[in-house]
Amino acid sequence: MRIRSFVFGVVITLLALPSAAQDAAGRWNASIDTPNGPFAFVFEFLVDAAGKLTGSMQNEFMGSIPIKDAVINGSELAFKLTFDGPDGSMTVNYTGKVNGDELALTSKFEGTPPGGGPAEFAFTAARAK
Repeated sequence: MRIRSFVFGVVITLLALPSAAQDAAGRWNASIDTPNGPFAFVFEFLVDAAGKLTGSMQNEFMGSIPIKDAVINGSELAFKLTFDGPDGSMTVNYTGKVNGDELALTSKFEGTPPGGGPAEFAFTAARAK
């Protein structure tokens, strides 16, 4: 009887993992304040049946940039964005956690950020309705 209960619990847990990862799927609106005013952008994430995270970040200034090296584990995710700047290619690492309709993210530049801004920045994105 104990073995049957244990196996049932394991199966339920494994079935719940892909659905927890699905919580990240969709469009997320974000905006950060800069010296030049608000900088608005949108993250769009897709999670396939195997739990693989793909997506992009878009805004009016830079267009659409695909995410790279994306990992999702339940409600936590991590990915990178690489884009061309005035001084060459720049990479930003993101980590985040989904909590309902909020996505708490932290971005961290690899190397020196452009314009002398902060190397690490925390912000929250809201699920698009």
